[in-house]
Amino acid sequence: MLLSSRASPPKPLRFGASASTSASDRYLSIRQFLPSTPIPSPSLPSILPRHGKKPPKLNSRKIVRGLFWLSCIIAIYYLVSFGRTKSHKLAELTFLTSLGKVYEIVEAAELPDHPTPLALTDAKGKHHWTISIPHELPFPLPYTDYADICSQVDEVARHVAGPRDKSHQSVYYHDDPNFIDVQEAQSQHFLPPEPYSPSHEKEHNLPVCEKSLTYVLDAADAGLGSTLLGLWLSYSLARREDRALFIDDTHFPYGQYSTFFASKPSPSCRLPGPSHRVPCPHQARHLVVSAATTSWIFGESFHNHFSQREIFDMAREGYEALFKLRPQDEQYVLSRVEKLRKDVDTSIATSSIPQDKDFDDDDDYWNDVPPENGLVGIHIRRGDRHPFSLTYSQNYIPPEIYMATALKLVGQSSQWKFLVASDDADMYDHIDLPNTLRAQERISLASKKKLASMGQGGGLGWEGGFFKDVFWGLGLPQDVKERKKWGSPMPMKAKHRFGEKDDDGREKRRDYRTHPTKEALQLRELLGRAYLLDLAMLAQSDKVICGVSANACRILAVMLGWERSFEKKDWNNVDGGYRWRALDY
Repeated sequence: MLLSSRASPPKPLRFGASASTSASDRYLSIRQFLPSTPIPSPSLPSILPRHGKKPPKLNSRKIVRGLFWLSCIIAIYYLVSFGRTKSHKLAELTFLTSLGKVYEIVEAAELPDHPTPLALTDAKGKHHWTISIPHELPFPLPYTDYADICSQVDEVARHVAGPRDKSHQSVYYHDDPNFIDVQEAQSQHFLPPEPYSPSHEKEHNLPVCEKSLTYVLDAADAGLGSTLLGLWLSYSLARREDRALFIDDTHFPYGQYSTFFASKPSPSCRLPGPSHRVPCPHQARHLVVSAATTSWIFGESFHNHFSQREIFDMAREGYEALFKLRPQDEQYVLSRVEKLRKDVDTSIATSSIPQDKDFDDDDDYWNDVPPENGLVGIHIRRGDRHPFSLTYSQNYIPPEIYMATALKLVGQSSQWKFLVASDDADMYDHIDLPNTLRAQERISLASKKKLASMGQGGGLGWEGGFFKDVFWGLGLPQDVKERKKWGSPMPMKAKHRFGEKDDDGREKRRDYRTHPTKEALQLRELLGRAYLLDLAMLAQSDKVICGVSANACRILAVMLGWERSFEKKDWNNVDGGYRWRALDY
C-alpha cells in the first residue's frame, strides 16, 4: 500500500458503538494485544542453596580411604597373577595354532589337543617355546602333522625372539636359545610328564637314548627312490651327530621294511615316549625325519653347510650300510650278472684269431681277448617324472638318445650287452632299443599290448610308466573306484562298512594310502622289489646311462661311487648339463 507524504496519518480503528463501551475504549491500542498476566522472565541461579542448606565440603578422609582400598585391590590382583605365573599352570600358556596357512597366537585354558609349537613364559618373564604332542596320539603321526609343525616353527620362534632378533634360517646348526626340549619342558612342569608305558619292560630294560633320529617311511611320496635317498642321508647324519638311528615302517605304503631288506639297524638304547620325538627344530634331542620334512632337514641350509662331495659321501655311506637286499633277491642279482658276463659268443671271438696262430705258444695271446662281456646299464624314466631339459620338459627323452649315448661309449663291439630298466614296459620292446635285454627278469612289468598278444586282454597291464595316482589306485575296492566317476579324487579315505564308529563317535574312515587292501599291498610289494632289483642289476654294469631328473639315476651314481661316476665317467647323464643332486627341496 502506497502512502503519500502529504496525506494525513491514518486514524485508529474504532469499535462499533454500544452502550457498554466508553468513549475512551472505542479505539484499539497496543494494550489490547498484551496478555493480562505478565510473561515470566528467566531468573539467575541463586547464590544461596535451596531450602536454606549449605553445600557439602570435600571430605579428604573419604578420598584417602577410597584410594587406599583401590590400591589394595590392585595389589591383590598382581599378587594372584604372580603366583599363578610362578606355579607354571597350563592355563597361562599360549600356543600357536594354524587354520590353513594362517597362524595365530591364541590364549587357551589348557593344552591343545593336536601337535603344535607352544610359546610359554617362565617365572622370570622370559619367553620360550617348545613342541607339544598330546600323549594319547600314537606314533608316528600322519605326515601332514609333521609338515604342519615344521611350517609353524619359524613363525613361533620369531614371535618368541621378538623383532630385534636376526634370522638364522640359513645356518644349519644354529641353536635357538629360546627353544626348550620336551624333556626339559616336562621337568619344569611346562608340559605334563610322560605316562608310564608297559612296553618299556619288553625292551630288556635298555637305557633311553640321549639323542636319536627316527626315519619314518611314510606315504608323503609314492616313489621309492626319494625314500631311499632320504634314508641314506639320515643314516649318515645320525652318525655325524651321534644319534641312534631307528627306522619306522608303520605307515610305509610298500609294506614292511623286512620285505625288501635283510635287517634294520639295532641301536643299543631305546626311544623315549612318542611326545619326545619331534620333526623340528633340528636341535631337538629326538628328531623325526621323513619325506614330508625333506625341505627342512635336507633343504637349502643343508646344502649351504655341506658341499656336494660331502652330501654324496653321506649318501654313499648310508647305501653301503643299509642297501642289503634279502638273501633270495641278492643271490638272484649275483647269479644273473655272472651269467650275462660269461655268456660269450665264441664264434665271434674265435673268428678274429689268425689261422696260423699256434695255440701252444706261451705268449698269452688269449689275454688280449676279453674273457667276459661288458655290461651297459640304461635306465629310462617315464610316467609322471619329466626331464629337466627345456626341450623335453613337457615330454620324455627319446629312447634313441639313450642308445646313441651307449654306442658312443662302447661302440659296436659284440662283447658289450645293453641292459634296460624302465618303469614303462613298452621300452623293453621299443624299436629304437634293438638288441637290448631286460636288466632283471625275476619280476617283470607287462604292458597291455603284451598281455593282449598273450590272450590276456583283461589282465592288469602297466602302461606309460609310474604315475603316483595309478600307484595309489592299485587294488582299491570296486565301490571306492566308482567314486572316481562322481568326480571324487583318488586316493581317498573310504568309510568302514556297517557304520562303525571310533572313540570320538565319528564314523571310521580307512585311508588306503597307509592301510591298503591285501591285493593292493601285494602289487605294491612287487613293484618295490622290481625297482630294487633293477637298481641292483644296473649298479653291476660297467657303464650307466640315465637322466638325472629321475631319483633312480641319482641313486645309481651313489651306487657306483664318486670315482667311477665323475672321475672315470662311468655314470652318464643324458638330461642336459644338470649336475647330480641328492634330493629336490
